[in-house]
Amino acid sequence: EMARCAHTNVVAAITNGCSIAISAVVRFGSDELKRRICPDVFAGKKHICLAISEPNAGSDVAGLITTAVRDGDHYVVNGVKKWITNGTYSDYYVTAVKTKPEGGHKGLSFLLIHRDTPGFSTRKVRVRDSDISGTAYLEFVECRVPVANLIGKEHHGFKYIVHNFNHERFYICVMANRFSRICLEESLRFAMRRVTFGKKLVEHQAIRLKIASMARGVEQLQAWLEMI
Repeated sequence: EMARCAHTNVVAAITNGCSIAISAVVRFGSDELKRRICPDVFAGKKHICLAISEPNAGSDVAGLITTAVRDGDHYVVNGVKKWITNGTYSDYYVTAVKTKPEGGHKGLSFLLIHRDTPGFSTRKVRVRDSDISGTAYLEFVECRVPVANLIGKEHHGFKYIVHNFNHERFYICVMANRFSRICLEESLRFAMRRVTFGKKLVEHQAIRLKIASMARGVEQLQAWLEMI
């Protein structure tokens, strides 16, 4: 319903964090972490975002280089993240880190990092037509994060990340379905108004075929989503 506004970044600004970041806490976080984080996020009092992508590694999750080294009851986090939606105004960051340097995808973990952690900073990333979604560049310099903020088990982060991606992709497909429906609606409205060669666009068979093809695709996608 929110996607009826037909603006990707409005939807991302309002729903992204609580759709793709808090889900990791709900699924894999400890009961204590859920009690501490979830109520304020669900009530809209706090913002949360998912921090995975890095300048050198976007979709290549196993190639992340932000590290978290265990030091007693804390992890010491160093590294950067980029293109983090909602990052400029979030209070919590569900962050993918490397806890086993030589472990590849088997050495990743998930940490919940607070905005006020010493050594942590954010700056805005300019993305065309995307100011309100708060896309950010994150930097971690000797950030000490309590071990209690570990989401799930240490070194199990890759499994959690790709599992959470399923939910994220579903969320994106739902938005895309509504945006497509609005595109179809606007196309039909224009075709019924615009006159060419002495008649309205919608009266041309080729245009009617295009609209029918669009409608078929939109209805197919919605049917698949409802089955899922």
